[in-house]
Amino acid sequence: MRKVVLLAMAALALPACAQVFNMDHDRVPMAPLDGLMRFHTGDDPRWSEPGIDDSSWPLISSGKDWSEQGYKNYGGFAWYRFKVILPRDHRQLGLYIPRIMTSYQVFADGKLVGSFGGFPPNATIYNLRHHFVLLPQDRAGEMEIAIRVWHWPHWAMYFGGGIGGAPRIGDADQLRDWVMLQDRNTFRELSTQNYLAMLNFLYGMAGFALFLMRPRERLYLWYGLTGFLFCGWSLMNVFTAFHDVPLFASEALRDGLADAGFFTFLMFVWLMMGSQRTVWIWMGVVCLALNGLMWTLPALRNLPVSVGNTIFTVVNLPYTLIPVILLIQGVRRRDPDARLLLIPVGLNALANWINDALWAILTGGHTWIEPYWTFWNRTFSWPFPFGLYELSIWILLLAILGIVVLRFARSRREEEHMKTEREAARAVQQVLIPDAIPSVPGFNIESVYKPAGEVGGDFFQILPTANGGVLIVIGDVSGKGMPAAMTVSLLVGTVRTLAHYTQSPREILAAMNQRMLARSQGGFTTCLVARIEANGMAAIASAGHPAPYINGHELPLENGLPLGLNGASSYPESEVTLMPGTRVTLITDGVVEAQNKGGELFGFERAAAMSTKTAEEIARAAQAFGQEDDITVLTLTQRPISDRATAQLQVQALSPPPA
Repeated sequence: MRKVVLLAMAALALPACAQVFNMDHDRVPMAPLDGLMRFHTGDDPRWSEPGIDDSSWPLISSGKDWSEQGYKNYGGFAWYRFKVILPRDHRQLGLYIPRIMTSYQVFADGKLVGSFGGFPPNATIYNLRHHFVLLPQDRAGEMEIAIRVWHWPHWAMYFGGGIGGAPRIGDADQLRDWVMLQDRNTFRELSTQNYLAMLNFLYGMAGFALFLMRPRERLYLWYGLTGFLFCGWSLMNVFTAFHDVPLFASEALRDGLADAGFFTFLMFVWLMMGSQRTVWIWMGVVCLALNGLMWTLPALRNLPVSVGNTIFTVVNLPYTLIPVILLIQGVRRRDPDARLLLIPVGLNALANWINDALWAILTGGHTWIEPYWTFWNRTFSWPFPFGLYELSIWILLLAILGIVVLRFARSRREEEHMKTEREAARAVQQVLIPDAIPSVPGFNIESVYKPAGEVGGDFFQILPTANGGVLIVIGDVSGKGMPAAMTVSLLVGTVRTLAHYTQSPREILAAMNQRMLARSQGGFTTCLVARIEANGMAAIASAGHPAPYINGHELPLENGLPLGLNGASSYPESEVTLMPGTRVTLITDGVVEAQNKGGELFGFERAAAMSTKTAEEIARAAQAFGQEDDITVLTLTQRPISDRATAQLQVQALSPPPA
């Protein structure tokens, strides 16, 4: 019976000694405190003092948080107490504290030796990190350590409080090296974030470089901004793992970077798909604004974690879906970039929804989903840990890079093609637009041609007639570039051919109209033909072209339709007699349609007032006012009678002898 009593007493005594950790027994330089510790909920400053009677306190394991040991959903203050028998002749000792939610203080023999976070009433919530504190060096024998913990009640239903892993105690230098190894392991665990930061930074640099080479294509700017913002987001994830940052500040900054990155990516896709329907942009802005309110409004910020994460999931759904919708619309329009980008963007959007949904379910207290969450985030362990979500991001980044490179190369090819086309059109135009005005006896003729671009659509021809008169043709072809140049070549060739058979403005315009109908491909041309005889008789016909000015006054004409619109169009001729010294001014639309910065047009009144000036003065005035289109000005003045007689003799002298 006596032996039974002794055994029972020994068994009862074991728990009382369970909170003592003996470092002197094994003489090891560093040891984990992975046993039982005294534990008490509530708060009393006296519990930090050595020698208090804590034998009635329950014992809980240091390797698990208190929610797994009978204190589920508990939030507030609690204390841990244990004793350590220090080795003889020990050097400086340190204590490694694993991640504790949320704030804590460490006392050694009643003295505060380390703390982390803030306590009520001015509590500051921090992201979770491990810490390393130094113990008093001039101690030997037994040391009592107390840890005061405050767990944010807002987290109590979803995250267990207290010590979640065994602390370590030992030689400070060796413990510091061991902590450094833990940090290196953490850094390896975060390799995905580091590589994402590097890739996004390179993509940001590539986007800005492409934008500098092609500043008109703003999608490269948004692409570069997206890379830099998500680079910042990844770096923030790494930074908070190694630095003490207040929770709300770090989450607001990370969410702000992510939301800005999503917006710039949305702008990138929107511009790539042709900038159609800005309603999608506004929908994205509204969703991102709602997301940002979660961290700016205290009433929303203090919602239960499960409710907040559910709201995040619902709000995230639209703005991750908008790029998918834009790409689907692009696929329907047979856009090649949309076809290549739709699947990667769709996979990433799906991965975002799964990630948010799993986290919302897990923080809602449904622990059965934890293995799926772990698999989702740690699907692969080689060459470094990463999950399916990160894999979807890499696929998306590589796809976007490939598409941007292909788009840039395609744009370069199109530019080279356009450059070749412009050079060919310019060469054609230089042949068709006369460099020098032909000398027509009896007339003073001036011309000025100022194209709005490298290749314009205006044209004119000045052809002397056999009886000493002149045939003038001026026109404006719709469109620019090589198509306009080819149309001009067609019309000029038609005029030069017809001039051998007829000088009738009506017949010339009718023939030009038929040619335009066969070759214009939907375009049209305004044109005016004037035949002026040596005796001053003039016949003028117009196909929708601005009327000429005679001595500063607009000549009323009966206009026909522009060339190329109707095969049955007729072009009536107007006849007028020009007295010696009469000045005729012909212009194209580019003069009257010149527009200043205020939106005011040069107009017909200014054109009429300027029509008595030289061709160069008229063209320069319209150009200075604000050139919008090609400007062509022709002026013709009949010489006085004495000069005309001399001119007639010149014509007879130049005429070939009869056969």
